[in-house]
Amino acid sequence: MEKENVTRIGVSLPPRLLEKFDQMIEDMGYANRSEAIRDSVREYILKNELKEVKGERVGVISLIYDHDVRGVNDLLVELQHKYCKVIQSTTHLHLDEHNCMELIIVRGDARRIKEIRDRLTSIRGVKHSDLLLTTSMRY
Repeated sequence: MEKENVTRIGVSLPPRLLEKFDQMIEDMGYANRSEAIRDSVREYILKNELKEVKGERVGVISLIYDHDVRGVNDLLVELQHKYCKVIQSTTHLHLDEHNCMELIIVRGDARRIKEIRDRLTSIRGVKHSDLLLTTSMRY
C-alpha cells in the first residue's frame, strides 16, 4: 500500500476548546490529535457537501410510526415497493405494543432519496422521521 503524502499545518485554538477536544479524542480512543483532526476535517467537508441535495448518495431513512393507525403499514410497504430501485434494504423493530421503527437503507440520487423520505414522513401515523446521508469518501 502506497503511503499518502501529507502537509503539515498549524492550528491555533483557545485553551478551553483544546482541552475539550483532547478529552473527547481520548475518550474516543484516538492515538493522536492528527488522526482526530483529519477525521474532523473529513466530517466537516462531508456535511457541507451534503447540504447540496444532488448527486449519488447512500443513507438511512428512519421512521417511527404507530402501527395501529389504519392503513399505515400498507402505505409504507406500497411506497417501499414503488421506490425499490433506490431502497436497498429495510429493518423493522417493534418498540412497544403500538409503535414501530423502520430503518430503510437507500442508495441513489439525493433528490430521489429526499423525495422518498418526504413521502414516507407525510403518511398518517408516522410520528418521526430522520434522514442520514453520506457519500463515498474521496479525501
